[in-house]
Amino acid sequence: MKAKDGVSRGVIVCEEAFNRLVDGAPVVSEHVGIDSSKITAGIVSVEAGFDRGYLKKSRRIHQPLIARIEAYRVEAASSKTTRSPKAQAIKRVQDKLAVLEDELKVACHQRDVVLTQNLQLYERVRELERELARVQPRFGG
Repeated sequence: MKAKDGVSRGVIVCEEAFNRLVDGAPVVSEHVGIDSSKITAGIVSVEAGFDRGYLKKSRRIHQPLIARIEAYRVEAASSKTTRSPKAQAIKRVQDKLAVLEDELKVACHQRDVVLTQNLQLYERVRELERELARVQPRFGG
């Protein structure tokens, strides 16, 4: 089914999906926050509501869109390697944050283990105090 200018409705839907991905506003939840260098024809097809293999290089009508997707991907990958100092600083801070979050998880787990042990020891002390109170009157103390 042709829509306009000899372009099929499916290609138009895929172009809209590609634009959403580029703008960072996908409708498919798995594509939220996707790295620009990871956008492929398959991702665009799924975002458009088709199966992963909808866009094919062998279909002439798909070739311009696939070329745009590949060009965007290559550009995103190359700009990733030549990041600005500000982007590099942000990446370092994010990496440091991830390490600190992991350390916090470990510390929280250790705290929970120690707290559990302390509660068990407290219960044992209470049991021993009750037993001592029960036994002490017999010995006159």
